[in-house]
Amino acid sequence: MSVIMVNATNLLPYEPSTDPKPLRVSSAEETEYGSVNINVGGGITTPAWCSKITVRVPVGAGAEHLTTEGAGIRTGASTGWTPSAPAVSGGFAVITFTPARAVQFTGQIVTLTLSNIAVNRTAGQVSLAIVESSSPTNGSFTDKSAAVVVDKFPAGFVFRNFAPEKIMVENGEAAVLRWEGSDAKYTMHWGDTPAGVSLDKERVWPTPRGLTTVTGFMLRAEVTAGGSTLTHTLTTAVTVRIPDLVVRNLTVQGPATFADNVSLSNTAKDLTVAGSVRGAGSSPLRVSQPAGLKVDAALSVHGSSTFADNVAVTGSDTTTVTVTGSLRGAGSKPLRISQPAGLKVDAALNVAGASTFDNNVTVATGKTLRAGGPVQFAGAVQAYGSPAYRRSWPQQSVPSFGNYFHATAPTDGTLSGQVTGLTGLSGSTTRLTVFADGRYNYITPPAHPGMGSFSIPLRKGQPVWIYAEVNPDLYRVFMTLTVLWFPMGQSLDLQVHSAGAPAPTAETGQGSESGPVPQEFVALDMPEEDIPEADPESARQPTDAPEPG
Repeated sequence: MSVIMVNATNLLPYEPSTDPKPLRVSSAEETEYGSVNINVGGGITTPAWCSKITVRVPVGAGAEHLTTEGAGIRTGASTGWTPSAPAVSGGFAVITFTPARAVQFTGQIVTLTLSNIAVNRTAGQVSLAIVESSSPTNGSFTDKSAAVVVDKFPAGFVFRNFAPEKIMVENGEAAVLRWEGSDAKYTMHWGDTPAGVSLDKERVWPTPRGLTTVTGFMLRAEVTAGGSTLTHTLTTAVTVRIPDLVVRNLTVQGPATFADNVSLSNTAKDLTVAGSVRGAGSSPLRVSQPAGLKVDAALSVHGSSTFADNVAVTGSDTTTVTVTGSLRGAGSKPLRISQPAGLKVDAALNVAGASTFDNNVTVATGKTLRAGGPVQFAGAVQAYGSPAYRRSWPQQSVPSFGNYFHATAPTDGTLSGQVTGLTGLSGSTTRLTVFADGRYNYITPPAHPGMGSFSIPLRKGQPVWIYAEVNPDLYRVFMTLTVLWFPMGQSLDLQVHSAGAPAPTAETGQGSESGPVPQEFVALDMPEEDIPEADPESARQPTDAPEPG
């Protein structure tokens, strides 16, 4: 095998080749002739100018010599270069190659040819010395040394016809390679086995496994002669029908069809599609991976979506599902929330259509259920239950202005009452005053034994005062009063602040067994806009209430 030899001084690279390949020495029966071609400047990476190149060919009969007939070497060169005739001196045939003018090497190749070489009879390696007159600029040329090595194989050495039995195999099929060769050490290099496979005396070799892509093979022959290891290589390739494809970058201008699975073997890499990913024909795109599909960024779906199984949002409690349009049940079916915990709406809930509640509707404590329009009920409404509070005052005990009855409504509800008294006698006046919501309500009972009644709605937290005014006061003995409290919703006792009279007894029908147990009063701050302002009249009044007119 010919070897490039470059030392640290030369600016130009050199690459030799021989004809025949490999070059063989002569025998006693036959003289072998060959040629050595030296390519100059291939793959140069630094600036270089050259004014001449001299090649020194060792002349002699030893392993280190190329020929015994240096004067018989013929010379040639690329256009623009002129070779000299070989001058034999000091054991070398010296040939100088000179350009018409100094040449700048910028990637072009100049070939120097030595032909009609009568190779001597001793196998071995020959070093051809080279001296270049070069400079990194077009001036100040100096001589710089280099060398190339040429192998001379033994006489009659054969190494040829390296080829596969079939130039194309099926995907997964093994290839069989054959060659002709003399005794040598053979090493096969192929595919992803750069270390090589030692074959020694073999002349046929099947690949140890089937091929899946176009594969190159290089067979190396080694012979030891003249104290050196001589090498030569042959190459060939086998193609694969419908091969696997491994590329660094792939650009496909037209449609691509994959008859089997397509996968990204590197989990850190992305599959990027500039357009859309579609299923074949009219079939939808299907993700059949058991683990499902994971989208780490935004997912935008412009068409209708159907989910044949549950859809879950697995983020934190703050992760939201946002629907720009409407959220509907399938077909004509209603949207159903089957979660046992129900549906929680943290913001306003606007219901444009009719709503049906199959179970209780609860408004949290302290909150208000409002209706912008009329409230209609499909069936009977049980707004009030039995009175939560009942109290009666017999004759001689009805509250007076100086001993009024004062209470507060624990819920929304209605305060009702019945009053009797002596009215109609000459000069007498009997009147019951109920002050609530900034208004005075006057109830005058008809002539005895007639009865007057009243019903006044109260809101939660609203106070009320009740007292009787009789003129002359001695007629108070004929008055009686009964007060009933009907709460709306939960049953809570009227919160009484002043009794206005002794506690009722069993004789009045107001024993402890007939009334509810009073409950703790919880004050409620009502919005100011919900309380109409009173128009008090100028009259006597209780200590903490406006005086009636």
